[in-house]
Amino acid sequence: AVLIEALLEAGVDDLEAVSNNAGVDDWGLGRLLAAGRRRRVVAAYVGENREFARQYLAGELEVELTPPG
Repeated sequence: AVLIEALLEAGVDDLEAVSNNAGVDDWGLGRLLAAGRRRRVVAAYVGENREFARQYLAGELEVELTPPG
C-alpha cells in the first residue's frame, strides 16, 4: 500500500501492472486504476472491479489475461 500511495502522490502514470488480479474498487491496485494511472493490466483474474470493466469496455485499458499456475 505504501508503494501505491507513493506512485499516486508522485503523479506517475502510463503504468503496466502485472498481478494475479486487476485490483478491487478503491483499494490497492484499484486506486491506481481509478486515478487513470494504468494503461495495461496483465492478470489471471479481473472480476470485482467496476472501474476496470468500464475502462476496458471503453477501450481505455489494454488487458492481457494469463492463466494461473
